[in-house]
Formats: sequence, structure tokens, C-alpha cells
Amino acid sequence: MGSRAPRRGLALAAATIAAGLVAAGGQAFAAPETPAPRTGGPSVAVTLITGDRVILDGDRPGSLIGGPGREKTVFHTFHRDGHLHVVPRDAVPRLAEGKLDPRLFDVTGLVEAGYDDARRDTVPLVVTREGDQPLRTSALAATRELPAVRAVAGRVAKSGATAAYRALLDDPGVRKIWLDGLRQPTLDRSTAQIGAPAAWSAGYTGEGVKVAVLDTGVDGEHPDLAGREIAERNFTDDPDAVDAVGHGTHVAATIASVDAKYRGVAPGAQLLDGKVCIDAGCAESWILAGMQWAADQGADVVNLSLGGGDTPQIDPLEEAVNTLSATTGALFVIAAGNSGGPRTVGSPGSADAALTVGAVDRQDGIAPFSSRGPRVGDGAVKPDITAPGVAIAAAKASKGTIGDPVDDRHVSMSGTSMATPHVAGAAALLAQQHPDWTGARIKAALMASAKRNPALTEFDQGAGRVDLAKAITQTVTSEPANLAMGSQSWPHTDDAPVAKELTYRNAGVEPVTLELSVDVKGPNGEPAPAGMFTVTPTRLTVPAGGTATTTVTADTRAGSLDGTFGGALVASAGSSAVRTPISVDREVESYDVTFNHLDARGELTGNSATMLIRLADFRFVPLSEPDGSSTVRLPVGDYYAASDITTDESDLALVYRPKFRITDGTPVNLDAREAKPLKVSAPDPAATALLGDIELGLKHQGRSYGFSTAFLDGFYERMSLGHSGPELPADELAVLIGTQLRGTPVADSPVHYRFAWLWHGKVPTGFERAPARSELAEVRTRFGGGGDGKQHGYGANPSVEGLASWSVLPRVPAPGSAIDYLTSDVKWNWTLMQSSPQGVEAMLGNDGRAYQAGRSYQEDFNSPVFGPAMPESSYPYLSRLGDEVRLSLPLFGDGAGHVGSSAVSSARTTLHRDGAKVGETTSPGNGRFEVPAGRAGFTVETTAERTPGVSEFSTRVSGSWTFRSDTVPGEQARTLPMTVVRFAPELDEAGAAPVGRVLRVPLVVQQDGPAGRVGRVRVEVSFDDGGSWSQVPVAGRTALVRNTGTPGEFASLRVKGTDSRGNAFEQTVIRAYKLSKI
Repeated sequence: MGSRAPRRGLALAAATIAAGLVAAGGQAFAAPETPAPRTGGPSVAVTLITGDRVILDGDRPGSLIGGPGREKTVFHTFHRDGHLHVVPRDAVPRLAEGKLDPRLFDVTGLVEAGYDDARRDTVPLVVTREGDQPLRTSALAATRELPAVRAVAGRVAKSGATAAYRALLDDPGVRKIWLDGLRQPTLDRSTAQIGAPAAWSAGYTGEGVKVAVLDTGVDGEHPDLAGREIAERNFTDDPDAVDAVGHGTHVAATIASVDAKYRGVAPGAQLLDGKVCIDAGCAESWILAGMQWAADQGADVVNLSLGGGDTPQIDPLEEAVNTLSATTGALFVIAAGNSGGPRTVGSPGSADAALTVGAVDRQDGIAPFSSRGPRVGDGAVKPDITAPGVAIAAAKASKGTIGDPVDDRHVSMSGTSMATPHVAGAAALLAQQHPDWTGARIKAALMASAKRNPALTEFDQGAGRVDLAKAITQTVTSEPANLAMGSQSWPHTDDAPVAKELTYRNAGVEPVTLELSVDVKGPNGEPAPAGMFTVTPTRLTVPAGGTATTTVTADTRAGSLDGTFGGALVASAGSSAVRTPISVDREVESYDVTFNHLDARGELTGNSATMLIRLADFRFVPLSEPDGSSTVRLPVGDYYAASDITTDESDLALVYRPKFRITDGTPVNLDAREAKPLKVSAPDPAATALLGDIELGLKHQGRSYGFSTAFLDGFYERMSLGHSGPELPADELAVLIGTQLRGTPVADSPVHYRFAWLWHGKVPTGFERAPARSELAEVRTRFGGGGDGKQHGYGANPSVEGLASWSVLPRVPAPGSAIDYLTSDVKWNWTLMQSSPQGVEAMLGNDGRAYQAGRSYQEDFNSPVFGPAMPESSYPYLSRLGDEVRLSLPLFGDGAGHVGSSAVSSARTTLHRDGAKVGETTSPGNGRFEVPAGRAGFTVETTAERTPGVSEFSTRVSGSWTFRSDTVPGEQARTLPMTVVRFAPELDEAGAAPVGRVLRVPLVVQQDGPAGRVGRVRVEVSFDDGGSWSQVPVAGRTALVRNTGTPGEFASLRVKGTDSRGNAFEQTVIRAYKLSKI
């Protein structure tokens, strides 16, 4: 694949590196802790292409375990835009050279795509070939050839991922390894708005034109689409081509509906239905295969109402659009995306050949969600055109699940997905009118005839809103329809002018004389300086049926303002004009800067890696070259750098430059000699180190950044630490150093030491500590049982606001106990993780707790009753923002009130509004639901069944909560009222209570939001797993349960209540505790 940006630098950053972790192999789990909303869902395991395994606690970081032979791998991790990225250190050079797709290490993205270990046992890939060379390795199980991009789609078994990863990297036939990622669909007056009735009146309906809809499928049985579909193909893993989402049917109907009221733009067009998306998204290999199929079927127009993030590189989807457009003449009409804001146009709409569509409202104002240019990498104008995309009514698939109901057969949706088929339909009408035209000519005609909104820039709207009434009579067009002049490197005093030809074509019967001028504005909104754009000649006469060519020259020596300039070349003929979008990028002040990695001997070393971050926009560059010297192009500005440098196999130097400024091309030395020894010891001389952790929290111009490096002390015999550069103000930099060690067991109780110290202003250069036992707090923890074959990892993270932290979770007995000794400088977060040979099964934890040195404390984990828990939190459990209701409730907290999650075999969460169901998810205690505007009564219900074998307790947990809510304006979510009741009886170590006696069950009420006072509640017990229930007496906040069941069986509990404001709740726990003999 190529790139739109010729220089390596920030724009080409292939990976971000902000924290390191050495995995603990099979002996301990390494667990990060960062501020993030809870999900209450089960832990999720993800195997990377390297074979390394990442475990998340819901959507929060969990633990890392190295793949076979990789137990001592260093991992670099970082958070960006809510995503956790985990990059093994040995992958950094491959990322830097462009051999690996960074998305392979976006763990959050992999989970969102359904690529976690619970849902698939393979890693899906698209592997592009080096020229025509075949792949020599058999490590990739190929699923389909992708000839348009000289690639093969396939899968790597996670069980053999480490070996497959090495084999693919060593294969000379492999050009690049891409994740077969998921793209997303980019969700009655609109046809009149674009002038379709005028085209219909002229006799154009799209008859005989083939339009491919590559989407979620098309409901060809819908009356609006009767007789329109001529072929279908399913490229997904679904068993059939049925549209079970509704997106594709809506798109297809916007193009070709024959309904009198909801008529499509091209009701005579023939539809090719290519199913490339499911409810979870659209795998890129499915899209690529669908594009090839559409072209092979002779599609004149291909509609792609989908997309994903763009990069400066030309990815396989973009390459396929360009290649198939050139070789088949098809026109690919593609959604710009729904990200809003500048530089957000997605791929594959970012492809040169694509006719990229933004969305406008009914007044031709740009929709707030519509993605806008300039294009990433070269500043080109994208989108190319706009169309109506707000509240578009069209056909509802019989099994569709999305959209706002209009009537029984139609729904309303908004998005550039809805704008795109308007343009695809318009293209079909022109294809009927001009059957000899290529897609490129149709694109040119639609752009030349578009209606421009003078209040918007070309980067907002491209040429303007599609105008069919004008398009069918448009005779003058330009080739190319969009002229990108590229990017010029700073400084600009010696820039060579860039000249490109632009040809005007006249399809009319009379010659046309064009007056040419330039209308371009700079990044400040002011006209470009005189001389930056010139046109020669400025007057052209284009003969009837012929062409005439002019030359456009961009001279970036003109002026002093740097940035992206965009506008149009205007060709006027009387009162009409053709506007061709043009752009040029005048690079801001930048330099080629060389970073030298020097070892402890002062010599260049390739055994090094540096994370470099531009603080202005948090862009990253990985620095790792075999000779130890990396040269990158960087804009002037403030940067952060963290380097790890090895001199031999037994030492590691960590050198930090928390904030420094690039002002010129002066080389930067990253020197291990600036680091001094790092050593921490425990009062127990036999203690062995498990983990070292260095956390940095940096504030810069009102923004906060967090970075960390974590490592196992056993990996390197000698470690050192250093701060390079000047000390920063204390309020700009916080540094946490933590160490965790394993001590000598006491009886059967493991002993661990957990230390953390805090600095401000600089990273300590050298650090040695040996705290005495009297300086530490003692925490004794009792663990409930977990069953045969279970392993339990237990640990604590330092809790400091603004700093992420890591921990190890060494194994502990369950049932059993452990002893921990902690420093008292910070609060601590505790985590217990239960796993089996099949993976992580459950996790429990709590937020920061403070301890005093010299005192002893008791903690209890993993004992019944397990159920919903709502400890105090900065994140709402139930909330509403606008007209979206959000639930995030942990369902498996333990008897001590720790928040908990569990693997589940089935789950369902539903929301009803005034009795009508408005949404449903299969996530336990979690959901986001779009609801109609206004005040109404709501009931949220959730139920989850534990995966068999996880625990004998709380095998099924369910609850329902009733409340009232209104639309919440603004950007701040409002917490909604919610009450949970925890059952907290005293049980024996087996989680049992004797039969024949009355068990006192304290009822712990926890509330969030504006809930009212809870009065009396009704408590019921069942001794047959919920088959029958009996009410039990309640005295104050204690239920009195007489255990009448059979020893060895279980008691289940249910509670119901209403608060003083009318909010109701009900919770049920099946198998809450066990029954024992007296």
C-alpha cells in the first residue's frame, strides 16, 4: 500500500507507546488499573497476533500473559480515545517500518469487533503480497483471495498465534499484515430537495442501471423494493443474506423504492444485494470481496454506506476503490462518516476515486455529525459532495432492529449512510442518461452541477449538495473533479511550484468560453495570498463535444501563513459556473530530527525503544532502529519521550524527558548514562521482586496525560532510572514509583509487600528504598472458596488521581488467606481474579482504601451472597444523556460489597418505556438505549446466568428498576434514581448456614441518583431454585430467614421495594447460600 504523505513523522505514526509491562508467565497475573467507567460485565480475554494474551475486566485493563516462549516480553501500553492499546516491544520496529497494522494491538477495538477469545478462536487477517510473490508459509488459513489489492484474507489460530506471527514476518512474500477489522455502517422530502422529480419528469428513473448495495443485506420482499433486486450474495459469517439489522434495506429503498410516497431516487434501477455487514459491523475482507463481486457483476454504481478511521497510508479498502474504479469504470459512492469536525473523513471514502458524500439537513446546512476534511495526510478536499442525511424515511426490513418508526413499513434514520444512497441514485440516473460514461465522468458531472452553500467551505461540503435538476442538463465538467496539489515541506522559501493540468469537457452542441479564477482560503479563513494559485490560461474556449486544458500552479513560497489551503477553481460562463475543489498543504515549521539511543558505554545501540509524543495533539511516533539512530520529521512544539535502553542482557536503563521543546533540527541524545541505580528491598531479606512500576502524570496547557512503564525485576539484573532535561513545576508533573515483592509465607498464607512513593516536578534520577516493617500497614485477607481447578490471583494497585497503575496478581489459596504489607503514602485498589484452564471467570475489586502505617486491617473477598452492588463511584450506574439511557451495573458483587463481574452463559438487559420495549442487549447489567424524547416511565430489567462451573453460588441474578425520566439537554449525563439491596448474612467458610435455624440476613441499601427513602421491603426465600417463594419477616433492615430446606441444597433470595419517590426495584438471587447440617 502507498501513502498520501511522503515523509515519515508524526503523520505516519504507526503505534503509540506509553507504558511497559513484563508478563508474569504462568506464575502471576499483571493487572493494570486506570480510571474508566465500570461495565459490570464479565472479564474478557483477547489473544494478540503475537500469541500474547490480554485480559480486560469489563472495559478496564486486567492482566497480561506472554505467549509461548514470550514470558519475559516487555509490553508498551497506552490509552487513547478510550481504547487500550497493548504493543509488545518486539513489535515496535515492525510497526515503525509499516509491516504491521497498529489495530492488531488495539485491545478495546478487538473486543468491540467481537475478536475476543470467548467469541472466536482465530485472529482474522488480510495479508497483502509483495508484488506477485506467493505466500510461502502455511500459518495463515486462507479464506478468500482479494485480487484487487493483491492480498489474501485468512485466519490464524490463536492457539498457534506465536509461531504463525513469526512465520508471517519471515515470509518474503508478505508485504504487510493487516487486521481484518470491522467497519461500521455510517447511520419523504429528500428526493425533492435534490431535484429528483425534474429528472423523473425528463424520463430518467435509473432503468437498466445496476446499483450494488454493499451493506447489511436487502429485504427484497419489502413492497417498496418489489422486483428491484436481481442478484444477491452473502459474504459474511451469517448463514444467509437476510437483513437482520435494517440498514441495508433502508439504503436500498432510498436508491430504488417504487413506493409512491417514499419513492427512491432511481426507482427503475436494478439492485445487486451484497451482504458485507452484520449487526456487529463489516469485516474488511467481506467488503473487499463484495466490491470485487459487484464489479464482476457489471455494477455501474456501488453504494458503500460504511466506513472507519483513515490514516495517511492507503489501506486495502482505499486501494481497492481506486483499482476497481480504474479497471471497471464503476463509480463507488461512499459515506464520509459520522465523526463530525475537521480531518474526520473515514476510509474507504478517503480514496481518490471515491465519490465521497457528506450529509446536510433540509435547509442544506451541514449536519453536525457529518465528517469533514481536509483529508488526513495530504490535506485534500473531502467530502466531494453532500446530500440529505437527516431524518430520512425509507423502508424497514421485516427483521430490522434500527430506526425511528414512521409507520409499520418505514423508519427514519440519520447519517451520511442516508446521504450516500441519494447520490448513488443520482449517479444511476446519469448512467441511464449517458450509458457510455464512466464512473469518473458521472462523478465529475454530479460535482460540477452541485449546489454550493456559500456559508460552508469546500472542506465541509466538497462541491456542494447534489442537484439532479441541474445534473441532467450539465454540459461542462472538469477532469479531475477534485484537484489535490499535495503537501510542501517547510521552509517554503525554496519550494518548487507544483503544476497540474485540468481538462474541461463540453458535452453540449455549442462551444463554451470559460473565465477561470481561483477562490481559495487559508486556515485562518482569509483569501490565499496573491500568487499562491495561478491558472494559465485564464480563458478557455471548449469546443462542442470536445475538451480544453488549463494548468493550475500552486506556489507555496507566497505568503507566510502555514497550514492547509482549500477552495475551488471557478470556471464561469455567463451566470453559471463550475467549481472544482482544489487544495494545497503548506507544512508548518518542521525539522528532520535525529534521536540517538546511547547505551551505558556511550555507544549507539539498537536494543532500545522510545515513545515520542507530541503534546499538542497526543500524536505518537515509535522510535526503534537497528543502528540505534532514528530520524523523523517533527513540527516545532512540546514533546514527551520515554526510552528504555539495554547495554547487555542483564541491565535496563529507563530515561524520561517528560517535557522538551523541538525548535530546530538539533539531534536529541537518549543516553543511558543519565540514569542511576534503581533498587527497592523489603524487610524480609528473602523477598523477591515481582514488579516495578513507574507512573507519570503530566499537565500541559490545560490537558492531562498519563504514561507508565512496568517491568518484572527478575528480567534485568540491574536497573537504572533517570530524568533528562530541566525539572518541571510541581503542579505539572507527578511521578509514582511502585514495587511489589513476594515474601516468605506465614503458615499457609502467602506474604506480599506493596510499596508506592510519590514525587512532583521530576523523575528521580536513581532511587533506593528499604522500608522497615514499622513503616508499613498490615492487611490480612480471607478468601472464600472457588471450587476445584480454580486459580485465584490477588493484588493491589496504588490509587492516585490522574495516574494509571499496574499490579501483579500472584496466586493465593481459595479458600484461604494472605498477608500484605503496604506503604501508607497512597490509597490502594484491591483486585481478586478467578480463572480456570478455560480462562478468566470472575473478578472482584474495590476503589482506593487508605491505611495507616503500623496498624493491622482485615479484608474479606469472594464469599456469598453475590449480587448487584453499587458502592460510591464517580461514574453513574443509571443515567441519561439527551435521549440515550445508559445502564452500567455490576451484578456479581460479593458479600463484603466488592464490585464483581462473572463469565455468563446467557444474559439479557431490556428497557421498556411506558410499557413498550425500546431496546435490548445481551450484556449483563449493561446497555445503551435510544428512547423517544420527553418524559415517560421506564423499566430496566437485567438477568444473567453464570457460566456453569464458575461458582456454585448466585447461578442466576436478575433485577428490575422502575423510574421516570425526561430528556436531558446539554453534554452532561444526569444520574437517574436506582436502589440495590445487598444480602449480607454471616455464613461459614463454605458459604453455608444450618438448616432448622433462623438466619439473620442484613439488608444493605445502596442508592445512586435522586432516589427517595426506602421504607419497608418485602423479602422472599426459595429452597427449590426459585420454583416457589415464601415471604419472610423483616425487622428494620434485617430479614429473618428460617432455613427449612435440605442440607447440601441452596436458599435463593428475592427483595422488592419502592422508595418515597415512587421508584420501584426487585432483585432475585438464585442459590444465594448453601444449607448445612446443624
